[in-house]
Amino acid sequence: MSHVHEIVTIRVDMAAGVPGEATDYARAKVAAVAKYAPADIAYARVRLSTDGPRLLVAHASLDVNGTPVNAEASAETYQEAVDELHDKLQHQLAHMGR
Repeated sequence: MSHVHEIVTIRVDMAAGVPGEATDYARAKVAAVAKYAPADIAYARVRLSTDGPRLLVAHASLDVNGTPVNAEASAETYQEAVDELHDKLQHQLAHMGR
């Protein structure tokens, strides 16, 4: 039976103009990628910021057993940006275990 990996600490930083509910959404979506990692993730930092009046940027930095994993995505809403960020992280983590 394989071990289900987790993210020990998730820090979410938000810029002015990003809705408050984006914190919980980003935390949940990033936590969900842990199952694709080859090891537990000691630390994840997620930054949500704006780029101009209509673009939201989501950036994540993860420490996977000492290996940094970074991804960034941008979209018109925080949900779309975080969803795309989740997909990019999932892809990177899945390929780490191969």
